[in-house]
Order: sequence, then structure tokens, then C-alpha cells
Amino acid sequence: MENVLETQDLENLGNNNLSGNNLPENNLPKNNSAKKDLTYDRLFIIFMIGNILGVLLEGTFCFIAKGHWESHVVTIYGAFNLLYGCGVLLFYVGVKLLGDKSTIYKVIVLMLSATVLELICGLLLRNVLGMKAWDYSHKFLNYKGIICPKFSMMWGAIAYLFCKISVHIDEALRICHGRLCHIVCVAMGIFMVINISLTAMSLVRWSERHYGFEAKSSFEHILDKAMPDYWMKSRFIEWKFLDDNFDN
Repeated sequence: MENVLETQDLENLGNNNLSGNNLPENNLPKNNSAKKDLTYDRLFIIFMIGNILGVLLEGTFCFIAKGHWESHVVTIYGAFNLLYGCGVLLFYVGVKLLGDKSTIYKVIVLMLSATVLELICGLLLRNVLGMKAWDYSHKFLNYKGIICPKFSMMWGAIAYLFCKISVHIDEALRICHGRLCHIVCVAMGIFMVINISLTAMSLVRWSERHYGFEAKSSFEHILDKAMPDYWMKSRFIEWKFLDDNFDN
């Protein structure tokens, strides 16, 4: 009888261990902990920081290289560069999901992911709008002037820096919590959805006007009056149509 009880106890212990019921919280897979950090508020804050940093970085680069400041924005309202916002968001999520992988592994994955993001954005501009916002056609081993090894290495350097400071980013984000923070993030999120939607529609109309397509609705007429060609050119200063001369 005693042997039977011991056998049952061992079986119960084994089943509990397999189900993870007796695992301490510290021993839970880190991916589960990482996913808990990927809340809407955190992701939105990271996205917005990337949007603003992109404008500051591009402006600083132009000031050093050209001697004057340029605001490379990608929205109708506000100083936001969506490519950088998406890139920083991609880096943050990637670092979280890759967990215990080596730094070099993370850097390679993030560098390739950012390059693919840049390629997708460039192809969308070319094939949907007939435009381009940057031109790497004079760079070594470039693809359609959209991506090249030099700028992929730049993404890799940023990815390496991001891997090193990701812990400090998490520490800083811990102060952003609570109901008020969530309300602000939701409100700003609604604003950004409207902003990005209007930006997309305005860009489409800008492209259509350039290629000879008339407005088909009253809303498109409103867009044409509110965001005419000269205003769009002054707002999106680096954006050119494919049939324009464009040289970086």
C-alpha cells in the first residue's frame, strides 16, 4: 500500500511539473514576460518617440552636411517621420521577442528587418504614388535607389545601440503608466490615425494631380484647395516624382 501511495505522489509531482504549475515565476519563459511589456501604451510611446527623433536626426544631418536645417516630416500635421517611428517600434518589439539571443544575432535580424521595411516603403512610393523620397541610385550595390548596403549598415549600427540601451528604455517607460497615461495615449492615437489618413489621401491627390487625374468628389476638391501642390512641395521637401530630376 505504501509503495502505491509513493508511486501516485511521484506521478502527481511529474504532472504538476509538466504543466508548469510548480514553476516559480522567475523561471517562466522570458518571451511571456516580454510580451507583457508590449502594451499599447508602451508601443505607442516608442512609436511617437521614433517619429520625433527621425525629424531631429534628419534635420541635424542636413545642418551638418548642407549648412541649413530641413524638417523631413511625413505627416500633414506635426513634426513626425513615420519611417523612423516604424523603425524604432520594430527594433523595440524585435529586441523583446528575440529575448536571450546573442547581440550579434539580434543586430543582424533587426538590420535585415529595417532594410525590408525601407524597401517596402520605397516600393509603395514608386508603384502607388510614382514618387520617391530618397535616392540611393549612386550608392554601391543599390536596388532601384531604395536600399543599399551602406544604409543597411547604418540600420545595423542603430540596432546595436538599441540593443545596448533597451534595458534603460524599459526603465524609463515604467514611469509611463496609469489611467492618465492611457487616456493620453488613446487620444494621441486617435489624432495620429486621423493625421496619417489625411496624409495618405493628400499624397494620393498630389500624385493624381501631377499625373493629370482630376478630382472626382467634393472631398477631393477640398483636399486640392487645402493642400495644393506648392504647399505639399514645401511640406515634403525631399519628395519628388519619378519623372522629375532627383539627385541626392
